Amino acid sequence: MDLEELIYLIQSGESEVLEFKESAGKNIHHEIAAFANSEGGKILVGVSDTGKIVGTNVKEAMERVTSSVQSILPPPPIKTEKISIDDKDLLVISIEKGSSLCSIGGIVYLRTGTGVRPLSLQEIVMLSSEMGTINWDEIPMLPRDDARPDYIDWFFEKVRETRGKTIADDNRSRYLRSAGAIKNDRLTNAGILFFTDATETIAYAKIRKVGMGEEGPVWSEEYEGPVWKVVEEAYDGLIRDIKKIDVVVGTRRIRVEEYPPRAIREALINAVCHRNYTISADVKILVYPDRFEIKNPGGLMPGVDIRDPEHIPRNPSLSNLLYDSGYIERYGFGIRMIEEEVANHPMCSVEFKAAPSTFTVIFKKLASASLDDTDTRILKLITVPMKSGDIASRLNVSKNTVLRRIGKLEKLGLAEKKGSGSHVYYVVKK
Repeated sequence: MDLEELIYLIQSGESEVLEFKESAGKNIHHEIAAFANSEGGKILVGVSDTGKIVGTNVKEAMERVTSSVQSILPPPPIKTEKISIDDKDLLVISIEKGSSLCSIGGIVYLRTGTGVRPLSLQEIVMLSSEMGTINWDEIPMLPRDDARPDYIDWFFEKVRETRGKTIADDNRSRYLRSAGAIKNDRLTNAGILFFTDATETIAYAKIRKVGMGEEGPVWSEEYEGPVWKVVEEAYDGLIRDIKKIDVVVGTRRIRVEEYPPRAIREALINAVCHRNYTISADVKILVYPDRFEIKNPGGLMPGVDIRDPEHIPRNPSLSNLLYDSGYIERYGFGIRMIEEEVANHPMCSVEFKAAPSTFTVIFKKLASASLDDTDTRILKLITVPMKSGDIASRLNVSKNTVLRRIGKLEKLGLAEKKGSGSHVYYVVKK
């Protein structure tokens, strides 16, 4: 760190990622652990709470830090640096965000604002799940007899249909143990989510759909039950909400959805599969006039990037069950599939927003989404095969305009190109 950067930090004042200490006191390790359990940060030793540079004995401060850090389990990655300013020595302690929770004597501390506080047991479980250090869905909870037989029958029928596996009745228990639904002869959290009416045990295992107006929520619906049923009902409800555009071409009526159904379904599956169930919040679908958002509790897993998503599931057993029953087609392909579906559907765009404790998929209508008079006239013309130049002449527009419009109609599945080279023509897709 250079002197200019140090002065800037001091002038900016204390924050969630910056702490001032006049000296390395006996509780300096609490601060270090709290930063490691949060987003990381820096401690400037030799600076007062008001930002006044008072200096410190760097050698003694280093010894104190080195000694106290040994009581943190696991030891967090830190760097120390001596910097002098105005003939006064400062110690800069840089703490990286830890890959797992750090504790001191069994207590976990967290940086909150400019302070430090111990976490409750529930908060520890939630944060551990968010960091991927525990698999919440693998924890055994209820007697296995709490599973509904009809849900189990449904699951194995789906396994047969989608994966081509026929599981004999006497092998079902072994299969469910292997998939992570049963452990120690009890239903795991994944088993509860899949084979019971889950909200009776896990209150937030549901999807809430909310219609949004100019001044806030206007209406709401809730979908409860096993996760696969929740996905189906939420999907059906959302498809009903989505407007369809009817295009009449000759004697045919073609209906086009404003949003790609397959992308919507994938986003819902991802939401229930990858959410953090230790956070006391449900998956929300926010329906606006010009867009809708699918928001699930829990950020991306450590090491996962939106632009290059890897398959690092927060709930591996739940992922297995969703894959076996055909809800997940390919591991780690969800975001790419949504992007591909939207790219081939020119009536909307998609955006992904990752925050520390939420992940949101936003489907938004494009301003040019609707089919206008020119699009309709092109469709009427190509009820018989026609070249782009002839279409342009009939409509008195440029050939480039026609090709651009036809490209849009092709993506919607309304038109198709035939022939090759100078013999290319276009027709309404049957």
